Amino acid sequence: MAENRKVRITLESMQDGSSHVHVYGGEWFRKERSIFIRYVEPAVEGDPNAGEVRTLVKYRQGELSITRRGVIESEQLFVPGLRRTGKYQSSMTSFTLETDTLQLSLKEPDNPGRNDESLPDRLPFTLEWEYEMHVGEQKSGRFHIRLHIQEDKNQ
Repeated sequence: MAENRKVRITLESMQDGSSHVHVYGGEWFRKERSIFIRYVEPAVEGDPNAGEVRTLVKYRQGELSITRRGVIESEQLFVPGLRRTGKYQSSMTSFTLETDTLQLSLKEPDNPGRNDESLPDRLPFTLEWEYEMHVGEQKSGRFHIRLHIQEDKNQ
């Protein structure tokens, strides 16, 4: 089943007490036992090094991966209770990173009793995860992310 829908994505990122919210237009689709969310982070005005970044989020039960391509190239994998290796590369720097995922969940506000073994077949829903990122042997931060996906009625 490859259902494809235009969505509005609200990304809420909290890092060590600091919070940021971004809203993007994108698409959501299901394929086999995974759901995918695809969106473009636009270039930042006034930043001569900025360009757009295409982001693909893939969720399947117990695992979340994020791949970014463009002026930033990165890959991150989140599996609760495990430390996974990823990478980050830009024109300024390149390094290997590790994510130690503390929590990963998918919540459907219209279906609070949902079975965690199933994927959502309707909107809206929220992916939420919390992790510590390590670069080398150094902890570089603790992150709490919420990715709220809802139908975009304007597209």
